[in-house]
Amino acid sequence: MAKMDIAIDLGTSFTSIFVSGNGIVLHEPSVIAYYDNGGRRSLRAVGSEAYFMLGKSPEKTKVVCPIVDGVIKDRDACAVMLGEFVKKILPESYLFKPSIRAVLGVPTGLSVDERKMYEDVLMRSGVDDVTMINNIMLSAIGIELPVTSAFGGIVASIGGGGTEIGVIGLSGIVTGCSINVGGDMIDRALMDRICGKNKLSLGKASVRNLKERIASLIRNDCAAVTVSGIDMDTKNIRTQTLSADELYGTVYDYYASIIEAVAKVINSCSPAVAAEIYKNGINVVGGGAKIPGLANIMSAGLGIRVNVSLSPEFAAVSGGGKLLSDGVLLDEIERHQ
Repeated sequence: MAKMDIAIDLGTSFTSIFVSGNGIVLHEPSVIAYYDNGGRRSLRAVGSEAYFMLGKSPEKTKVVCPIVDGVIKDRDACAVMLGEFVKKILPESYLFKPSIRAVLGVPTGLSVDERKMYEDVLMRSGVDDVTMINNIMLSAIGIELPVTSAFGGIVASIGGGGTEIGVIGLSGIVTGCSINVGGDMIDRALMDRICGKNKLSLGKASVRNLKERIASLIRNDCAAVTVSGIDMDTKNIRTQTLSADELYGTVYDYYASIIEAVAKVINSCSPAVAAEIYKNGINVVGGGAKIPGLANIMSAGLGIRVNVSLSPEFAAVSGGGKLLSDGVLLDEIERHQ
């Protein structure tokens, strides 16, 4: 039987898949749309196609985000969504479905029952064998930190559902924490801010697009974009131009919470580890790391050099991809989970 090795980053906002020998072959929104016929679900779309249905679908089409705050909340929808993603990456040359082995990134601190749920979702999606590794460790490997050394580095991963912070050493996580501050929470805050101050109601997809285009942590950033929404007073469609500087206060407050959490983790470290952190700096990954100005405000707040990796949203899935070809490291890290 043909075999296929993959790595999966199953995120709140996006799902990414790495195929051994081919690199990252899929990066799509973690969204599924289905027809709801009296409680019976019939698949309509997944990924990008389903995402563009948010706020636009007819009554009997339900659009679901099965992963909330970084954890699977709708296992049935998640299994179907991931199964469709797996089908997308299968080479046409295969006459029969190959045996699929996967390295899956998971949130730190999952319970035994939650890990069983993740395994069940993977098996139902067409994966035959799965190894679960903490996302923060995969991210460290993805950005090539020396994870097997006594001090492997400190990583802050800012995702859609939350932020994970971990100090890495000797193939394990020495200390860290998770906070529920991520891209989705910032989206909701921006939606409320624009509705309250500008009297303009925007859909989830529109707010995310707005954030990705102009949100900034640079004071007096003049970037601007025109958006369309529903006027809260007249209930008519209205367009308005919003600037990055107008959104700054709302966005900054959430990143300030992340900086505070990072400071607490550093302060919990031993003097020797803290000295290494101040010497080597902190590494920031995840989709939330792409916002302009992050390195400067985080460095100013912590007094430490901040390194934002290239393509930070792919750090975890890239780390999983590297483990596919390094069985010795994979076994060592799995022992420290």
